Amino acid sequence: MVEKGGNEINISGLEEVYSYLSPGELVISAYLLVDGSRTSKKDYLTKLNSMIKEKKTGLEESSELDRSQKKKITSTLDSVKTYLSEKFKPDSARTVIIFASTDGMWKEIQLPFILRSRVVIDPKPYIQNLRAYLGNYKKYGILLIDREKAQIYSVYMGEVREYLAAFISDVPSRVNYRSQAVLREKKILSRHEEKLHHFFKIVNDRTMGLFREGKFDYLILAGRDDLIPGFKNYLHSYLQSKYIGKIDAGPVSSIASIKSKAMELINLFEEENKNKLVDDLINEYNPNGYGVLGIDAVIKALIRDQIRILIYDRNFSHSGYICRNCYYLSASPVESCPYCGGKLVYYNEIVDEIVENALDQGCEIVGLEGNERFEKAGRIGAVLRYRFER
Repeated sequence: MVEKGGNEINISGLEEVYSYLSPGELVISAYLLVDGSRTSKKDYLTKLNSMIKEKKTGLEESSELDRSQKKKITSTLDSVKTYLSEKFKPDSARTVIIFASTDGMWKEIQLPFILRSRVVIDPKPYIQNLRAYLGNYKKYGILLIDREKAQIYSVYMGEVREYLAAFISDVPSRVNYRSQAVLREKKILSRHEEKLHHFFKIVNDRTMGLFREGKFDYLILAGRDDLIPGFKNYLHSYLQSKYIGKIDAGPVSSIASIKSKAMELINLFEEENKNKLVDDLINEYNPNGYGVLGIDAVIKALIRDQIRILIYDRNFSHSGYICRNCYYLSASPVESCPYCGGKLVYYNEIVDEIVENALDQGCEIVGLEGNERFEKAGRIGAVLRYRFER
């Protein structure tokens, strides 16, 4: 079963993997970097074959598994290899993951970002760094409102993920004033506005409650131009600080229409934030010692566990060296590892290793494309936890 959709990820597919409990069987988690700008099909299949061969050798030498278990794992590894060699099509994916258990569980997840190629065999799916990476993505609440009803959805990783709440007001949709005296009209109008005020207050309180529960990080309003400014005045001040804009939609709009308009606004918002972060890094953090630019400085900060936010150009590629023993990284040739004395092995690509190591350290990861100023500054940088000693 393929769980993908362009640059989107099927969240339900991931949640099934997260909650999977193996009934005493083992799970193969095969991560494979398939980004066409970094590797060819021939190269990534060579990498896959090498990883599977290594795992099979380890199985043969293992004393913890019986013959039957080894046979089932080997068969599952062969199924993963056959599928990725003969049937898999990367489309726009940068990384593909196959989760396959020896009792028949099978999930394919295609990701729009890079993760290190690896094969892990454990009693449960290997998802530590995947969880960390996805934790960097923000959730957006979409509040669709008119005078009679309101609905709240959440959007995560490009999908309308969850229906959070719905409200129906008892405010009349239309009042006929023509047949009534002026005083009566004023009383009806007053009662109408009072009910609308009460409805808006209920919606605001519930929306604030959902925010406090962690259901969304930022808020989008959807409704008519003559209604949204009035409702926005009811928003809690903290919600107003998380408001990123409005879209032309309402409670009766289709999910497809809501998603399309919301993603256009979200993409613009996120791009502006990333560009601002780059400007802050270049103008403020780096000159004051709280940021670094360039691959050598990033690796140095990474080794010292200084990085708070790693920023990199998704199309950036750089060769380097990695220690076989302790995984020390270097972008330039080193005779031996300065930490353990081990031999350093040449890699055509070490950017994904930098990203993985940053994930291991709990860093926030920001990937971007097309920022000319960042490209000139080295295409990789970091905001630090504490001042960098140059």
